[in-house]
Amino acid sequence: MAQGIVNRVVPSSAFALGVVRAIVHGAFLISVLLTSFSALGSLPPTILRPTGVMKFLPWSFYNQLQTPSGMVMLKTVMVVSLLLSTAGLLTVVSTKTSLLLVVFYQGLLRSFGHFNHDEMLAVYCLAVLAFTPCSDAFSVDSRLAKTARPWFAYAYPILLMQLLLAWTYFSSALIKLRVAGLKYLSMDNLPALAIFHSLDNLHDTSFRLAFWLPQVRTYLPFAVGLVLIWELLFPIAIFWRRARWWILGLGILFHFSTMFLMNIFFPHQLVMYLLFVDWDRAATFVRRRT
Repeated sequence: MAQGIVNRVVPSSAFALGVVRAIVHGAFLISVLLTSFSALGSLPPTILRPTGVMKFLPWSFYNQLQTPSGMVMLKTVMVVSLLLSTAGLLTVVSTKTSLLLVVFYQGLLRSFGHFNHDEMLAVYCLAVLAFTPCSDAFSVDSRLAKTARPWFAYAYPILLMQLLLAWTYFSSALIKLRVAGLKYLSMDNLPALAIFHSLDNLHDTSFRLAFWLPQVRTYLPFAVGLVLIWELLFPIAIFWRRARWWILGLGILFHFSTMFLMNIFFPHQLVMYLLFVDWDRAATFVRRRT
């Protein structure tokens, strides 16, 4: 019974898992390529506040790393590892090194005090892919040696990543209700948050549409309530294909609205929506058209 349910909602081929590997690692590769590591290296290491296991690294290491040349070296290593894991070459090793390097890089960024949860879901997906057979197809490794495994070896990793995506939204709604309760639906809550995020300089964009929200504050509780309901219902996207594209479409609308109104964007989170694409069907469609 479980096999029938999984087969109906999740692609169960090596090709689908291979495409997901390329998407997740490729998203980080593009992000790293577009980031100026030398500019990050110009910040003094004295303002670092290492978190977690990064506290165990000696300050002499950070003094060497937190320089323009040190950060360029880190970027070079990350690009090489992510290129290999995206292409599926030496995948057993490269997926794990990419995971470790990305986790370290994210920890380094957060040590400067700016916390952001956009990349967190994609990091979890890196962890899943590092320990699954994601190179059995759609990879350089699969060209060199063919490997066949049971269907669940490919289906369950994709299902796990979809569940992680759904949980990020569902738990977000639960936290809002647990912390603020019905006060979260207050007509002044969203304008206050949006204006607060529009006044600092630690966000992705610098839009000023938040200052327009007080003029429509009467209608905002309904919009916020709709978002809460959407977040709570997000897990339905996994098991009900007819509702999936409506839920994902609302997600795209939501994330672009937060960019314009709150100057917070989630590009990595949006890329993870591609986990819900049936890549086997997409490949069949392309073959029929060519």
